[in-house]
Amino acid sequence: MKASSVRARWLKVTAVVAMGVGLATAPMSSSHAGPVAAASASVASSSLAKIPVFTLPLKKVGQVNLSALAKSQHRTRVAAHRQGAAITRPAAGSTRHRIVDQVLITHRPKGTPKTRPSPATVALSGKNVPGEHGFSAMGGIQQAQTTGGRDLEPPDQGLCAGGGYVMEFINDAIAVYDGNGDQLVAPVSSVSAFRQPTADFFADPRCYYDAATKHWFFQEFISGTVNGKGKLVVPSTQFEAVSNTADPTGSYTVYSWNTSDSATAGCPCFGDYDNLGADANGIYVATDEFGLTSGFNGVVIYAISKEQIENAATTGILPPVFGYRLTHDPFGQPLIVAPTSTPPGAKFARNTEYFVESNGDALNDNHLMVYALLGTDLLGNPAPPKMVRTEVSTEAYAVPANAMQKPGPRPLGKAFQEPAGTIQTDFDAEMEPTYAGGQIYAELDTGTASGSSAVDWFILKPTLTGSKLSAGVAHQGVVAVKDTSLLYPYTAVDAQGVGYLLFSLSGPGNYPSPAYIAYGATGPTGPVIVATPGSAPADGFTCYPAFVGPFEGGCRWGDYSMGAVMNGRVYMSTEMIPQGFRDTLTNWSTFIWSAPPPAQSATVTHLEVVAASSKARPASPLRGPHHCLRG
Repeated sequence: MKASSVRARWLKVTAVVAMGVGLATAPMSSSHAGPVAAASASVASSSLAKIPVFTLPLKKVGQVNLSALAKSQHRTRVAAHRQGAAITRPAAGSTRHRIVDQVLITHRPKGTPKTRPSPATVALSGKNVPGEHGFSAMGGIQQAQTTGGRDLEPPDQGLCAGGGYVMEFINDAIAVYDGNGDQLVAPVSSVSAFRQPTADFFADPRCYYDAATKHWFFQEFISGTVNGKGKLVVPSTQFEAVSNTADPTGSYTVYSWNTSDSATAGCPCFGDYDNLGADANGIYVATDEFGLTSGFNGVVIYAISKEQIENAATTGILPPVFGYRLTHDPFGQPLIVAPTSTPPGAKFARNTEYFVESNGDALNDNHLMVYALLGTDLLGNPAPPKMVRTEVSTEAYAVPANAMQKPGPRPLGKAFQEPAGTIQTDFDAEMEPTYAGGQIYAELDTGTASGSSAVDWFILKPTLTGSKLSAGVAHQGVVAVKDTSLLYPYTAVDAQGVGYLLFSLSGPGNYPSPAYIAYGATGPTGPVIVATPGSAPADGFTCYPAFVGPFEGGCRWGDYSMGAVMNGRVYMSTEMIPQGFRDTLTNWSTFIWSAPPPAQSATVTHLEVVAASSKARPASPLRGPHHCLRG
């Protein structure tokens, strides 16, 4: 059995956490520098996996209205840092954080990857795609000002779009904009949105717009608490809010289910890193299960009938929640098995939901795992669908090193006489794959031989023959920029598989900034484009041992980026350091921008031939690169 992998989650101002990776390694093939057609297939066709399945009851929490909550929210302003003002160290973190810190430190990675890709690099450009527009959206200071809010890092990024609306869910706050970037719903706290008494350990915000049914979903979880005898006092809970109409600013029904899993060895537990996916029949929440007083148990995937949960507010019939427990796979112990989602206009896989996993147990590898949940039309019945999986040989990937950042003003670090922090890249986990046109679009961070972080991307072709699953690589490659790291990628493509690969960017010559590259039928092409340049280095509390202790290992950044397609445009979001978004303990914000999909041409790289200066961007449909919405 390979050593289990664990990863750091959200931090309060004094939490000490570290991401751990198992020590087992796997052989690696040579890497590819750019778009590469490939015919590699599955290592072996799968049979039905012996995956334990259990059923949980869904609970109705109640009704909320985001517009009404936004109007009634009382926001206590967070004291902003003034040059020369004294900065005091916050109080100690929660008992829960100390427990998890101890688990994570035990699993800290040791050593370095034996092999890292050596990809060719692409140019870095400041010329924007014609028609691209964006704005600085919610920052740490805005989400901290909501009811029950506080400073949090990393700035986890949730984004979804549809029907002319854009929803952003950052850490413990949710806001809604129109297609022009005007804020329709000012930031509302998780406490209010999920009807809870406290924000203590809400984590991992996600949202999804289901174009087929015109319903909106947003979700988050809380970890439970135990007393001194290890007895569960407050259960761990996964929350799922479903809109009652097509208007995301209006009413939602909030549901929940218990993820404590108390009857399982190593529990009571909580479901960490709640990835959200969907097909025509179901909503899927894939979690990493951590014990509240012990270690890591593997992955639990929850599946719910989409039709039944969307109509439950009217029918009063609550669908069951099917749980799939993944404790072993060919990598060792599963970590982050990410469900797919499908862009508007694309066909869902027929009665099938796909998932993708990279090897989180190894420092380097050249395989992915593809899972398929078969017969998802059965989610409305007592008999749960069955799951199969197959292993796919791919190009190489490796755990990335932390990212450097350009030197600049750091008032928080200066106040504590702390040196500048690097930015954590976390892991080489596959995150948030997309299914369109019969193919799966996947991406992950990878370390490189030069020491920077790059993006491995994959276009996978799954095939089902009865209950047998196989998968091959249609195209794959690495996007890398010389002396610059690319962080937390996401592939935002339309029904034709055309759009952008987006990420944060940071390096010795660049402050943390949003960036992207055109994505065509065979993968990324052209230069990496800086959507808008950052204005300072990350200077948040997680950068410095004075706040988080000696084991944190760098500034915590966003665990993921996001994108969505709406009305012929690709909407993208990730983290950056802008001007004017700072309180005492954080200076991050998110950036939302949109652009038309790149034109498909075999001979013209449009990003290099026709480009608009970022200074000349018009004010609509997403207004200006630094349009600040304070809420």
